[in-house]
Amino acid sequence: MYNNAVLLQTLQQVRFKVIDTLKLMLSDYEVSPESSVRVQPASYEVATGEKVEYPLFRNEAGTFYGSKAYLNTENWNLTLKPLPAGSRGVGAFLQFSVPKNYYGSNYFSVGEAGTRAALKKVENELVQNGVFTNLEEAELSRVDTFKNIEPEEPFSSYFSLFSLLKARKAHQRGYGTTFLVANSSQEFCVYDKLQEMREHGLETSELPETMRFEHRALKKEKVRSLYGFTRVNELFHGGYEVVKEKQVENWKNSLFSFSAEEVVVLGSKQLEQEMKAFQEKFGSNWFQYFLKSYGAYSLAKFAGKEVVRAALENLNSERTKVWRTMKLLEEAERELLVLKQEEGSSKTLGELYEELREKVCELE
Repeated sequence: MYNNAVLLQTLQQVRFKVIDTLKLMLSDYEVSPESSVRVQPASYEVATGEKVEYPLFRNEAGTFYGSKAYLNTENWNLTLKPLPAGSRGVGAFLQFSVPKNYYGSNYFSVGEAGTRAALKKVENELVQNGVFTNLEEAELSRVDTFKNIEPEEPFSSYFSLFSLLKARKAHQRGYGTTFLVANSSQEFCVYDKLQEMREHGLETSELPETMRFEHRALKKEKVRSLYGFTRVNELFHGGYEVVKEKQVENWKNSLFSFSAEEVVVLGSKQLEQEMKAFQEKFGSNWFQYFLKSYGAYSLAKFAGKEVVRAALENLNSERTKVWRTMKLLEEAERELLVLKQEEGSSKTLGELYEELREKVCELE
Protein backbone atom coordinates (compact mmCIF):
# COMPACT_ATOMS: atom_id res chain seq x y z
CA MET A 1 0.00 0.00 0.00
CA TYR A 2 1.34 3.42 -0.93
CA ASN A 3 1.94 6.16 1.64
CA ASN A 4 0.03 9.40 1.00
CA ALA A 5 2.52 11.53 2.94
CA VAL A 6 5.40 10.30 0.78
CA LEU A 7 3.40 10.84 -2.37
CA LEU A 8 2.53 14.39 -1.37
CA GLN A 9 6.23 15.18 -1.03
CA THR A 10 6.67 14.28 -4.71
CA LEU A 11 3.59 16.18 -5.91
CA GLN A 12 5.45 19.05 -7.52
CA GLN A 13 7.72 16.63 -9.37
CA VAL A 14 5.04 14.44 -10.90
CA ARG A 15 1.73 16.27 -10.94
CA PHE A 16 2.01 17.37 -14.56
CA LYS A 17 2.87 14.00 -16.13
CA VAL A 18 0.07 12.41 -18.01
CA ILE A 19 -0.17 8.67 -18.76
CA ASP A 20 -2.49 6.39 -16.81
CA THR A 21 -3.71 3.22 -18.54
CA LEU A 22 -2.02 1.56 -21.50
CA LYS A 23 -3.36 -1.30 -23.57
CA LEU A 24 -0.70 -3.00 -25.67
CA MET A 25 -0.91 -5.48 -28.50
CA LEU A 26 2.16 -7.70 -28.17
CA SER A 27 4.12 -7.94 -31.41
CA ASP A 28 6.08 -11.07 -30.48
CA TYR A 29 5.62 -13.35 -27.49
CA GLU A 30 6.09 -16.86 -26.21
CA VAL A 31 3.97 -18.81 -23.73
CA SER A 32 5.95 -21.51 -21.94
CA PRO A 33 4.50 -24.96 -21.04
CA GLU A 34 4.84 -23.94 -17.35
CA SER A 35 2.88 -20.72 -17.86
CA SER A 36 0.06 -19.59 -15.55
CA VAL A 37 -2.04 -18.67 -18.60
CA ARG A 38 -5.53 -20.17 -18.54
CA VAL A 39 -7.27 -21.40 -21.69
CA GLN A 40 -11.03 -20.99 -21.96
CA PRO A 41 -12.54 -24.00 -23.78
CA ALA A 42 -14.30 -23.50 -27.08
CA SER A 43 -18.04 -23.10 -27.33
CA TYR A 44 -19.93 -25.59 -29.50
CA GLU A 45 -23.23 -25.97 -31.32
CA VAL A 46 -25.60 -28.33 -29.50
CA ALA A 47 -27.14 -29.87 -32.63
CA THR A 48 -23.90 -30.72 -34.39
CA GLY A 49 -21.34 -30.63 -31.61
CA GLU A 50 -19.18 -28.45 -33.86
CA LYS A 51 -16.66 -26.43 -31.86
CA VAL A 52 -15.88 -22.77 -32.40
CA GLU A 53 -12.23 -22.63 -31.44
CA TYR A 54 -8.98 -21.02 -32.44
CA PRO A 55 -5.28 -21.91 -32.20
CA LEU A 56 -4.40 -19.49 -29.41
CA PHE A 57 -0.68 -20.19 -28.97
CA ARG A 58 1.94 -22.84 -29.60
CA ASN A 59 4.99 -24.10 -27.72
CA GLU A 60 6.99 -27.33 -27.43
CA ALA A 61 4.05 -28.96 -25.62
CA GLY A 62 1.84 -28.45 -28.67
CA THR A 63 -0.84 -26.09 -29.96
CA PHE A 64 -3.47 -24.85 -27.51
CA TYR A 65 -6.98 -24.34 -28.87
CA GLY A 66 -9.93 -22.54 -27.30
CA SER A 67 -12.11 -19.44 -27.45
CA LYS A 68 -9.52 -17.31 -25.62
CA ALA A 69 -6.69 -17.49 -23.11
CA TYR A 70 -6.04 -15.10 -20.27
CA LEU A 71 -3.92 -14.30 -17.24
CA ASN A 72 -5.16 -11.66 -14.80
CA THR A 73 -3.27 -10.31 -11.81
CA GLU A 74 -3.92 -7.45 -9.43
CA ASN A 75 -1.85 -5.09 -11.56
CA TRP A 76 -2.39 -6.19 -15.18
CA ASN A 77 -4.59 -8.26 -17.47
CA LEU A 78 -3.37 -10.34 -20.41
CA THR A 79 -5.83 -11.71 -22.99
CA LEU A 80 -5.14 -13.82 -26.09
CA LYS A 81 -8.13 -13.80 -28.41
CA PRO A 82 -9.06 -13.98 -32.10
CA LEU A 83 -8.74 -10.70 -33.97
CA PRO A 84 -11.92 -9.10 -35.39
CA ALA A 85 -13.51 -10.40 -38.57
CA GLY A 86 -11.42 -9.46 -41.57
CA SER A 87 -8.20 -9.77 -39.60
CA ARG A 88 -6.14 -12.92 -39.39
CA GLY A 89 -4.73 -14.71 -36.41
CA VAL A 90 -4.83 -14.18 -32.67
CA GLY A 91 -3.93 -11.02 -30.80
CA ALA A 92 -2.32 -10.82 -27.37
CA PHE A 93 -3.47 -7.74 -25.44
CA LEU A 94 -1.99 -6.48 -22.17
CA GLN A 95 -3.72 -3.74 -20.18
CA PHE A 96 -2.40 -2.04 -17.04
CA SER A 97 -2.22 1.23 -15.15
CA VAL A 98 1.28 2.72 -15.35
CA PRO A 99 1.17 4.64 -12.03
CA LYS A 100 -0.46 1.76 -10.16
CA ASN A 101 2.41 -0.50 -11.17
CA TYR A 102 4.91 2.15 -10.12
CA TYR A 103 3.39 3.48 -6.88
CA GLY A 104 0.67 0.99 -5.98
CA SER A 105 -1.85 3.78 -6.61
CA ASN A 106 -2.95 5.61 -9.75
CA TYR A 107 -3.49 8.96 -8.00
CA PHE A 108 -0.24 10.37 -9.36
CA SER A 109 1.40 9.77 -12.69
CA VAL A 110 5.09 8.96 -12.90
CA GLY A 111 6.72 10.74 -15.83
CA GLU A 112 8.62 9.31 -18.76
CA ALA A 113 11.30 7.49 -16.76
CA GLY A 114 8.68 6.07 -14.38
CA THR A 115 6.60 4.87 -17.32
CA ARG A 116 9.58 2.97 -18.67
CA ALA A 117 10.27 1.49 -15.22
CA ALA A 118 6.62 0.38 -14.88
CA LEU A 119 6.81 -1.33 -18.28
CA LYS A 120 9.92 -3.22 -17.23
CA LYS A 121 8.24 -4.27 -13.96
CA VAL A 122 5.22 -5.67 -15.81
CA GLU A 123 7.50 -7.39 -18.34
CA ASN A 124 9.40 -9.11 -15.51
CA GLU A 125 6.14 -10.24 -13.90
CA LEU A 126 5.03 -11.72 -17.23
CA VAL A 127 8.27 -13.71 -17.32
CA GLN A 128 7.59 -14.98 -13.81
CA ASN A 129 4.24 -16.23 -15.12
CA GLY A 130 5.73 -17.93 -18.16
CA VAL A 131 5.07 -15.27 -20.80
CA PHE A 132 8.10 -13.86 -22.63
CA THR A 133 7.92 -10.64 -24.64
CA ASN A 134 9.57 -7.24 -25.17
CA LEU A 135 6.95 -4.65 -24.23
CA GLU A 136 8.79 -1.77 -25.89
CA GLU A 137 8.26 -3.56 -29.22
CA ALA A 138 4.48 -3.79 -28.62
CA GLU A 139 1.86 -1.60 -30.31
CA LEU A 140 -0.30 0.91 -28.41
CA SER A 141 -3.95 0.00 -28.91
CA ARG A 142 -5.24 2.27 -26.12
CA VAL A 143 -3.74 5.25 -24.30
CA ASP A 144 -5.41 6.95 -21.32
CA THR A 145 -4.05 10.28 -20.13
CA PHE A 146 -5.17 12.26 -17.11
CA LYS A 147 -4.73 15.45 -15.17
CA ASN A 148 -5.67 15.97 -11.52
CA ILE A 149 -6.73 19.47 -10.48
CA GLU A 150 -7.67 20.90 -7.09
CA PRO A 151 -11.06 22.60 -7.60
CA GLU A 152 -12.05 25.72 -5.68
CA GLU A 153 -15.64 24.51 -5.22
CA PRO A 154 -17.21 21.17 -4.24
CA PHE A 155 -17.48 18.75 -7.15
CA SER A 156 -21.29 19.07 -7.23
CA SER A 157 -20.97 22.80 -7.93
CA TYR A 158 -19.78 22.00 -11.44
CA PHE A 159 -22.67 19.67 -12.37
CA SER A 160 -24.63 22.32 -14.26
CA LEU A 161 -21.52 23.40 -16.12
CA PHE A 162 -20.71 19.90 -17.34
CA SER A 163 -24.30 19.44 -18.46
CA LEU A 164 -24.16 22.67 -20.44
CA LEU A 165 -20.99 21.43 -22.10
CA LYS A 166 -22.89 18.33 -23.27
CA ALA A 167 -21.15 15.97 -20.87
CA ARG A 168 -23.70 13.33 -19.91
CA LYS A 169 -23.88 11.81 -16.46
CA ALA A 170 -22.56 8.27 -16.43
CA HIS A 171 -22.94 6.40 -13.16
CA GLN A 172 -20.13 3.87 -13.25
CA ARG A 173 -19.25 1.44 -10.53
CA GLY A 174 -16.37 2.82 -8.49
CA TYR A 175 -16.61 6.36 -9.82
CA GLY A 176 -19.62 7.92 -8.12
CA THR A 177 -20.96 10.73 -10.30
CA THR A 178 -19.05 10.80 -13.57
CA PHE A 179 -19.41 13.09 -16.58
CA LEU A 180 -18.62 11.64 -19.95
CA VAL A 181 -18.29 12.79 -23.55
CA ALA A 182 -17.74 9.72 -25.69
CA ASN A 183 -17.85 8.07 -29.06
CA SER A 184 -16.57 4.72 -30.30
CA SER A 185 -12.93 5.84 -30.53
CA GLN A 186 -12.36 8.16 -27.56
CA GLU A 187 -13.79 9.31 -24.22
CA PHE A 188 -13.45 12.44 -22.12
CA CYS A 189 -14.26 11.64 -18.49
CA VAL A 190 -14.46 13.87 -15.39
CA TYR A 191 -15.06 12.63 -11.85
CA ASP A 192 -14.34 13.14 -8.15
CA LYS A 193 -11.10 11.20 -7.69
CA LEU A 194 -11.24 11.00 -3.89
CA GLN A 195 -14.80 9.67 -4.00
CA GLU A 196 -13.67 6.98 -6.43
CA MET A 197 -10.78 6.05 -4.10
CA ARG A 198 -13.04 5.91 -1.04
CA GLU A 199 -15.45 3.59 -2.85
CA HIS A 200 -12.47 1.27 -3.33
CA GLY A 201 -11.60 1.43 0.37
CA LEU A 202 -8.49 3.60 -0.10
CA GLU A 203 -7.25 6.20 2.39
CA THR A 204 -7.71 9.82 1.22
CA SER A 205 -7.40 11.91 4.40
CA GLU A 206 -4.01 13.38 3.46
CA LEU A 207 -4.90 14.13 -0.15
CA PRO A 208 -6.40 17.44 -1.38
CA GLU A 209 -9.84 17.53 -2.98
CA THR A 210 -9.20 16.33 -6.51
CA MET A 211 -11.13 16.50 -9.75
CA ARG A 212 -9.78 14.09 -12.36
CA PHE A 213 -9.90 14.70 -16.11
CA GLU A 214 -9.23 11.59 -18.20
CA HIS A 215 -8.92 11.30 -21.95
CA ARG A 216 -9.03 7.80 -23.42
CA ALA A 217 -7.94 6.97 -26.96
CA LEU A 218 -9.66 3.60 -27.26
CA LYS A 219 -8.31 2.27 -30.56
CA LYS A 220 -4.95 1.93 -32.26
CA GLU A 221 -6.14 4.08 -35.17
CA LYS A 222 -7.14 6.86 -32.77
CA VAL A 223 -3.79 6.64 -30.98
CA ARG A 224 -2.01 7.03 -34.33
CA SER A 225 -4.19 9.96 -35.49
CA LEU A 226 -3.72 11.83 -32.20
CA TYR A 227 -0.06 11.20 -31.46
CA GLY A 228 1.47 10.17 -34.77
CA PHE A 229 2.89 6.84 -33.56
CA THR A 230 1.80 3.51 -32.08
CA ARG A 231 5.03 1.69 -31.16
CA VAL A 232 5.70 1.70 -27.40
CA ASN A 233 9.41 2.48 -27.73
CA GLU A 234 8.53 5.71 -29.57
CA LEU A 235 7.20 7.00 -26.24
CA PHE A 236 10.81 7.21 -25.10
CA HIS A 237 12.13 8.93 -28.22
CA GLY A 238 10.14 12.16 -28.12
CA GLY A 239 6.68 10.61 -27.98
CA TYR A 240 6.06 11.36 -24.34
CA GLU A 241 6.31 15.12 -24.93
CA VAL A 242 3.95 14.77 -27.88
CA VAL A 243 1.40 13.05 -25.63
CA LYS A 244 1.68 15.87 -23.06
CA GLU A 245 1.11 18.54 -25.70
CA LYS A 246 -1.76 16.68 -27.34
CA GLN A 247 -3.44 16.14 -23.98
CA VAL A 248 -3.95 19.90 -23.68
CA GLU A 249 -5.04 20.18 -27.30
CA ASN A 250 -7.57 17.36 -26.91
CA TRP A 251 -9.29 19.06 -23.96
CA LYS A 252 -9.29 22.44 -25.73
CA ASN A 253 -11.05 20.85 -28.68
CA SER A 254 -13.66 19.05 -26.56
CA LEU A 255 -15.08 20.44 -23.31
CA PHE A 256 -13.10 23.69 -23.41
CA SER A 257 -13.73 24.94 -26.92
CA PHE A 258 -15.95 27.84 -25.73
CA SER A 259 -15.12 31.25 -24.33
CA ALA A 260 -16.39 32.13 -20.85
CA GLU A 261 -18.90 34.53 -22.46
CA GLU A 262 -20.28 31.75 -24.65
CA VAL A 263 -20.80 29.58 -21.57
CA VAL A 264 -22.89 32.33 -19.93
CA VAL A 265 -25.04 32.45 -23.07
CA LEU A 266 -25.45 28.65 -22.90
CA GLY A 267 -26.65 29.04 -19.30
CA SER A 268 -29.20 31.69 -20.23
CA LYS A 269 -30.45 29.49 -23.05
CA GLN A 270 -31.01 26.61 -20.63
CA LEU A 271 -32.98 28.83 -18.24
CA GLU A 272 -34.97 30.12 -21.20
CA GLN A 273 -35.83 26.55 -22.21
CA GLU A 274 -36.97 25.75 -18.66
CA MET A 275 -39.19 28.85 -18.56
CA LYS A 276 -40.59 28.11 -22.01
CA ALA A 277 -41.66 24.61 -20.92
CA PHE A 278 -43.62 26.07 -17.98
CA GLN A 279 -45.11 28.78 -20.22
CA GLU A 280 -46.38 26.20 -22.69
CA LYS A 281 -47.82 23.99 -19.93
CA PHE A 282 -49.44 26.58 -17.60
CA GLY A 283 -50.29 29.51 -19.85
CA SER A 284 -50.58 33.05 -18.46
CA ASN A 285 -49.86 31.98 -14.85
CA TRP A 286 -46.75 30.02 -15.79
CA PHE A 287 -44.32 32.13 -13.73
CA GLN A 288 -45.96 31.41 -10.36
CA TYR A 289 -45.77 27.68 -11.12
CA PHE A 290 -42.17 28.13 -12.18
CA LEU A 291 -41.30 29.88 -8.89
CA LYS A 292 -43.10 27.20 -6.87
CA SER A 293 -41.22 24.42 -8.63
CA TYR A 294 -37.92 26.26 -8.30
CA GLY A 295 -38.55 26.73 -4.58
CA ALA A 296 -39.50 23.06 -4.11
CA TYR A 297 -36.42 21.98 -6.06
CA SER A 298 -34.13 24.19 -3.96
CA LEU A 299 -35.74 23.12 -0.68
CA ALA A 300 -35.40 19.44 -1.52
CA LYS A 301 -31.85 19.89 -2.78
CA PHE A 302 -30.36 22.00 0.01
CA ALA A 303 -32.41 20.88 3.02
CA GLY A 304 -33.46 17.39 1.97
CA LYS A 305 -37.01 16.02 1.92
CA GLU A 306 -36.53 13.99 5.08
CA VAL A 307 -35.38 17.11 6.92
CA VAL A 308 -38.49 18.95 5.70
CA ARG A 309 -40.67 16.06 6.87
CA ALA A 310 -39.03 16.04 10.32
CA ALA A 311 -39.50 19.81 10.67
CA LEU A 312 -43.20 19.52 9.83
CA GLU A 313 -43.66 16.70 12.33
CA ASN A 314 -41.87 18.71 15.02
CA LEU A 315 -44.38 21.50 14.42
CA ASN A 316 -47.09 19.03 15.48
CA SER A 317 -48.61 18.99 12.02
CA GLU A 318 -51.27 16.37 11.42
CA ARG A 319 -50.05 13.21 9.70
CA THR A 320 -52.39 13.81 6.77
CA LYS A 321 -51.17 17.39 6.43
CA VAL A 322 -47.54 16.24 6.45
CA TRP A 323 -48.32 13.66 3.78
CA ARG A 324 -50.12 16.23 1.59
CA THR A 325 -47.33 18.77 2.00
CA MET A 326 -44.65 16.24 1.07
CA LYS A 327 -46.65 15.15 -1.96
CA LEU A 328 -47.00 18.78 -3.05
CA LEU A 329 -43.26 19.29 -2.58
CA GLU A 330 -42.40 16.21 -4.62
CA GLU A 331 -44.80 17.09 -7.44
CA ALA A 332 -43.49 20.65 -7.69
CA GLU A 333 -39.91 19.42 -7.57
CA ARG A 334 -40.62 16.86 -10.27
CA GLU A 335 -41.90 19.54 -12.63
CA LEU A 336 -38.50 21.18 -12.66
CA LEU A 337 -36.30 18.11 -12.34
CA VAL A 338 -37.36 17.12 -15.83
CA LEU A 339 -35.44 20.16 -17.09
CA LYS A 340 -33.22 21.42 -14.32
CA GLN A 341 -29.60 20.39 -13.77
CA GLU A 342 -27.80 20.56 -10.42
CA GLU A 343 -26.21 23.77 -9.22
CA GLY A 344 -24.74 25.13 -6.00
CA SER A 345 -21.87 27.58 -6.14
CA SER A 346 -21.17 31.19 -5.36
CA LYS A 347 -19.40 31.48 -8.72
CA THR A 348 -21.03 32.19 -12.04
CA LEU A 349 -21.00 29.56 -14.77
CA GLY A 350 -18.44 31.65 -16.61
CA GLU A 351 -16.15 31.77 -13.58
CA LEU A 352 -16.44 28.02 -12.97
CA TYR A 353 -15.68 27.35 -16.61
CA GLU A 354 -12.69 29.70 -16.71
CA GLU A 355 -11.25 28.08 -13.55
CA LEU A 356 -11.39 24.58 -15.03
CA ARG A 357 -10.18 25.66 -18.46
CA GLU A 358 -7.11 27.34 -17.02
CA LYS A 359 -6.22 24.41 -14.76
CA VAL A 360 -6.84 21.65 -17.30
CA CYS A 361 -5.49 23.34 -20.42
CA GLU A 362 -2.33 24.94 -19.11
CA LEU A 363 0.84 23.22 -20.29
CA GLU A 364 3.40 23.29 -17.50
